[in-house]
Amino acid sequence: MANSQPFDLAPLASSWVRSLRARNLADNTQRVYARAATGLRDYLLDYIPEQGDEGARTAPTALEGDDGIHREHIEAYIGHLLNETSPATAHQHFRSLKTFFNWCVDEEEMDRSPMRTMKAPQLPEVEVPVIPDDALEKLLKVCKGTGFEARRDTAIILMFLDTGTRLSELTVRTQEKLDLDLMVLHVLGKGSRERPAPFGRATAMAMDRYLRAAGKHLGRALEPGDPLWFGVKTKRALTIWGVGTMIERRCREAGIPHIHPHQFRHTFAHLWKVNGGNEDALMRIMGWRSRQMLNRYGSSAGEERARREHKNLSPGDRLYGGKSGRGGQG
Repeated sequence: MANSQPFDLAPLASSWVRSLRARNLADNTQRVYARAATGLRDYLLDYIPEQGDEGARTAPTALEGDDGIHREHIEAYIGHLLNETSPATAHQHFRSLKTFFNWCVDEEEMDRSPMRTMKAPQLPEVEVPVIPDDALEKLLKVCKGTGFEARRDTAIILMFLDTGTRLSELTVRTQEKLDLDLMVLHVLGKGSRERPAPFGRATAMAMDRYLRAAGKHLGRALEPGDPLWFGVKTKRALTIWGVGTMIERRCREAGIPHIHPHQFRHTFAHLWKVNGGNEDALMRIMGWRSRQMLNRYGSSAGEERARREHKNLSPGDRLYGGKSGRGGQG
């Protein structure tokens, strides 16, 4: 007798997550993958075909086979995400689920993936706004002071702006990963790849002041294994959530629109390109392996860069600019 109960992906998804953990993938990557598998599992348990579609498949009662999970089920779930969330979320879940079903095939739980011929939903290019200079000045101004919190917040904002690192890369670090003499912070990027993130003299000075204030705040000398950033009240490691909350609060104090930490990364890439920075060097600093990322991040404020470039290279100015105002022929 065929099983009439909807198929529950939970046990298989749990095994997959354990395999991800065994591969030592980044915690955030594990969370993203697990969220996608859980989302599909919940959706399929309550799956109802669209009304009026007589040929639509019913809810799967097995992993594969005639009553198993098919492409139509995945397409319906991705369509649901596009309607209820965003293209970016749908795209992220698509990529995660494709990895999940490939793992099922590798583990011989399935003969073939139901997503083998599926194409990812198109991801519209969204320009992340770069942070205006006046907003940065106001943000740093409200962080002025000689106390621990002021020193810390100034250092964090300058490190974001000067290194282009991601929120997790900057936050989850220990003292031993910072080299003030070489002016480099060794961060752990995607794929658990460590890379040096260089910073300038102003940021090095801000970090030096923060570290001295941190020692006084803790009442002891800092040790190599200590977290890089400390909380004000707890004196424990500052979390990713804590850094995001700090920036949000400082934006309110400065009277400027909310700044998401990732905007610092786009702003860094924009300023690098505006000032003629080498693209290969930018890829190394940002931890990119694909030049496609240059285009994605380059789209932020791209029109502004085009205007600046045109101002320097204007054919009209070169050919006729020197003749203007000389009373040419009417």
